[in-house]
Amino acid sequence: MIVFATIFGVGFMALIFSMLFGHDTDIDVDPGDIDAGISGPSIFSVKMIAMLMIGFGAAGFGFRTTTDYSMFQSSMAGIGGAAIMGLIGYLIIRAFYASQETSTITAADLIGHTANIIDAIGEGANGQISCIIRGREITFLASAEDGSLITKGTQVTIVSKTGNIVTVKRQ
Repeated sequence: MIVFATIFGVGFMALIFSMLFGHDTDIDVDPGDIDAGISGPSIFSVKMIAMLMIGFGAAGFGFRTTTDYSMFQSSMAGIGGAAIMGLIGYLIIRAFYASQETSTITAADLIGHTANIIDAIGEGANGQISCIIRGREITFLASAEDGSLITKGTQVTIVSKTGNIVTVKRQ
């Protein structure tokens, strides 16, 4: 019994530590440089291994203490618990990755979109624009393509993005 409780405890502490001090990628063991074009959590990440340990320890402990199962039978139940807990954890972590992916705005997402000048662009100076990308209103520093003055309220088209500044032209 103490073995299952210890595995559960170590897994739980690793998960909490990883959530508090970890990063998006944590520490992964990459079984090879194979890029399938899928972004998301690795099954070898600290969070996933911790979830497997929690599932194994909880199921093994539960079966060992509440039934007359042998250590081997409880271990097999623990493997089933690890698979279930690992799947649940993977789906939750993958949902977080998916929500982060859709929030990234690239230059390709901006170019060609219509925007409104919310702070006038002076001659050779920067102003500010507001545009709607994927249902969100986003503001950027902007400069005129030809370097001319563009007044507040004018509609413009985004032609390029360099760093955090977009270049716009009148419509």
